[in-house]
Amino acid sequence: MSTYIIAVIFAAVMLLFAALISNAIKYEGGAKPRDPLRRKIWFLVLGVINPIVFYCVAVFVMAPTNKVQYNKWMDSLPIATGVGFVVYVLLGFILSRMFKNGKLGNWF
Repeated sequence: MSTYIIAVIFAAVMLLFAALISNAIKYEGGAKPRDPLRRKIWFLVLGVINPIVFYCVAVFVMAPTNKVQYNKWMDSLPIATGVGFVVYVLLGFILSRMFKNGKLGNWF
């Protein structure tokens, strides 16, 4: 499977985790609720963790053992990691605009 496809799938899974965590955070009442900030922080933390974990898993778990395939894999891995991060942010932005009155709307 292509490195880029795996990166996009990994970003979608991390985005799913971010959505689950955001929905698990309860609404706070009052004049200055802190729940929107918590949702935004969790989204950003998972956004930073996404490329780090993907790169580590790709290097240590999914890397091919054949030297030629390994070199091709390592050449495309940094670009795929960046693509995964961009997909995470882009899909997160789209979801936050789609659900702007819900809990996911606090991401941006």
